[in-house]
Amino acid sequence: MTKPKTNPTTDLPRSLFGRRSNEDKLPLNYEATIANVRSAILKELDEGETITTAVTVALVDNQRILWAEAFGSIDRPRGLVADTESLFCIASCSKVIAATAVMILVDRGLIALDVPLARYMSELRMAEGEQYRDITVRMLLNHSSGLHGSHFCNIITISPVYDYAVQFRDSLADKRLKHEPGEMSIYCNDGYTLIELLVSAVTGQCFTDFVKKEILEPLGMDHSCFALEPFQPGSLATGLDSAGRPDPQEYINVYASGLFSTPSDMGRFAMMLLNGGCLGNRRILTTEAVAEMGRDQTLDLPFNPITGHFAHFGLGWDGVREGGLAAVGVKAWYKCGDADHYHSCLIVAPDEQLAAVVILVNGVEMGSVAPILAERIMLQALAERESITHVPAPLKSIAEPATAKDEDLASIAGIYASSYGPRRLDVQADRTLTLSIFTKGQWRPFIEGLKMRWDGFFIADNHPEVAYRMVRAGGRRYLVARRRSGLGHYEMELPDSHDMPTARPLSAKWQARLGQRWLIVNDLYSAFLALGRQKPLFSLGEVEGLEGYIAALVLTAGLDLVQIVDPQENDNLARMCLKIPLDNGWGLNDLVIENRDGEEWVIWGSLRYRPLTTVTSLKYGRSTVTINMEGLGEWLRLPTSSSLTLSGADIWYVYNAEFTLLDWGMKDRAIGAVADSSYLLVHSAQGTTITVTAEP
Repeated sequence: MTKPKTNPTTDLPRSLFGRRSNEDKLPLNYEATIANVRSAILKELDEGETITTAVTVALVDNQRILWAEAFGSIDRPRGLVADTESLFCIASCSKVIAATAVMILVDRGLIALDVPLARYMSELRMAEGEQYRDITVRMLLNHSSGLHGSHFCNIITISPVYDYAVQFRDSLADKRLKHEPGEMSIYCNDGYTLIELLVSAVTGQCFTDFVKKEILEPLGMDHSCFALEPFQPGSLATGLDSAGRPDPQEYINVYASGLFSTPSDMGRFAMMLLNGGCLGNRRILTTEAVAEMGRDQTLDLPFNPITGHFAHFGLGWDGVREGGLAAVGVKAWYKCGDADHYHSCLIVAPDEQLAAVVILVNGVEMGSVAPILAERIMLQALAERESITHVPAPLKSIAEPATAKDEDLASIAGIYASSYGPRRLDVQADRTLTLSIFTKGQWRPFIEGLKMRWDGFFIADNHPEVAYRMVRAGGRRYLVARRRSGLGHYEMELPDSHDMPTARPLSAKWQARLGQRWLIVNDLYSAFLALGRQKPLFSLGEVEGLEGYIAALVLTAGLDLVQIVDPQENDNLARMCLKIPLDNGWGLNDLVIENRDGEEWVIWGSLRYRPLTTVTSLKYGRSTVTINMEGLGEWLRLPTSSSLTLSGADIWYVYNAEFTLLDWGMKDRAIGAVADSSYLLVHSAQGTTITVTAEP
């Protein structure tokens, strides 16, 4: 007997979570909410798996900041603790501010959302046809432009790069779109980078100046700023090294995704939205503009195979239905942000006139608790003011399995690919499925014992937090993942990956490249390189079961990627070939083989790599290298157990044979003894000669 398909939270009677009248009640001080969230934050700082070092939060209504507090350390040896004026990067939460900048210009009649971007930016050029001319301003804001995802070169550095947006725009001249403009929404930083240039083209002001003048200053966001120069010592919350000392300041050069702020400042921004575009006597946006930002922008997209999710992009918003609040009948817009160590979340509930901000810094790029803490603040506050009767409990255990037919198992088994790597579902003798992931060159079991349940999802008894099913769309099989999210009282369903058509065997040239390694020669001021979070390597492999495709193996921007590309077109180009809405089709690139002076170099998006096999080996004594006019770095293999002295280098890195970072620095310095089979990467201005002296 088939059970009715109900959602355990969203289908509850309204009386359980219905809003109660708050008329004639005194203003709350939210003591219970603050105590609950403080406890959760202190536990995270003490026990959290993500090595969180500092957290700052705010709760606001439409009139006042109800609570703002900071926790944790920003420099343990010096005893510096975070406070509510400490600067944190809010990362992609900045996109809501960038969208606000555009909507200001829409309100003034200077921009129209559905006009092609090229009408405002005549310099915009892309390869392969004229499709890019169909990209509209709206498509940049709702992630449906078809641009790749992220221009990694110089995105986050240890010294400022002021023309990052122009570098990105110019790089588009030899790039193509990954899907038709407006076809589907895939999260895209690049669209917001073009927003910076759009604002400048229309106003004649640089983006950062416009945001400061039209948004930050009128709202009294006095601490908020962009990383254009070094911050005052002790004012910035950074990641901490193993000794508790601050890591070098990171410069987020993609300004539309890289504002530095405080919870109180972001609280004032949220108050403006809660008041329909104004704060006090300053109107920033019309009420209509705020409403348009909060409207679901994905409803009319031609390709949107999964509709049972909460990632309904607004303009600037990750979603206009925050899952944890939607589960209790409350409308809320939300935006999250991640940039290396920094993580943030902003939730705005317009009908409830309530908003929460969480910003934190930790030791890993992903796995942030910021969205969970922001959701906790909102639910606790709504319960305390009796807008809902209680904070919902986490979902209960899974139901008993149904009997899976052979055709059910066969329909979902196989290999799927996403921007984060391949996964494989295999049928076992006990009629369960095993999910394996491809890592370090081989398939490894990830979840075993997946059984079909009454609702058609496959769930393992020991992993009830995630479920899988298969959906057919656009001529492909999509593996769909449903996960418990937030505080665990609701589930979120997203397209995870899709299958790949059968391909012809690789050509002899592509076969010969498998297993080869290349070394990065640009993006040399990357914070990820300097902190050892990004290896300088790029390599090519083949995935067992996906013969005929190439696996691009790269660790970049803190992400360990195994991306599948299609090399069928020719021997020097492997095409990006995934088509996955929302998050898992993000950050795709074509792979180009470039012949330079008899060597095969690799171009992967904005990054360039040279072959490892032809790196020059140094001998003891004095040697020189000259930086070419392209400004690419130079690699040298060091003599055994040598000590080095550098002259003329602006930045340098020393790696061991496995390309683990041993040391790095800016400007000249004597370097102590290095291990056997070590490598040196040096860089300076174009045409500069760098002297390297190696002594035994």
